[in-house]
Amino acid sequence: MGSQIDKLIEKYWNGETSLEEERVIKSHFKSNPALNSESHYFRYLTSQKSVKYKNSKVVNKKRAWVSAAATITIGIITAVLVFNDAGKDPFAIDDPEKALKATREALMMISSELKEGQNHTLELTKINKAKEELQEES
Repeated sequence: MGSQIDKLIEKYWNGETSLEEERVIKSHFKSNPALNSESHYFRYLTSQKSVKYKNSKVVNKKRAWVSAAATITIGIITAVLVFNDAGKDPFAIDDPEKALKATREALMMISSELKEGQNHTLELTKINKAKEELQEES
């Protein structure tokens, strides 16, 4: 019987046993309490069958209601914030003097960047001109 149980245990660990074979293994360890790790494991599985858990359905229902309420609340808050700010333009300037000043600053910034790019272009032109002169001398 020992070699048959060993074969069944090996099949069990490989995930190849049927429910009937698993019942045979569990009943064997229940009736023959050996002091090995497999015996302790199967006794543990048997003891866990009798464990009763608290009302998990009640907890799940409460969790579902709380989740639904939170989702609806977040949706309402988001909708209020979005629609409240929808009519406002964040870049609108009501005062014409401030608008003119902001426009000048923006154009000056663009102008300085263009000048810097133009300076780099002039340097490249000088390099290309020197390169052409060297090629003509060769």
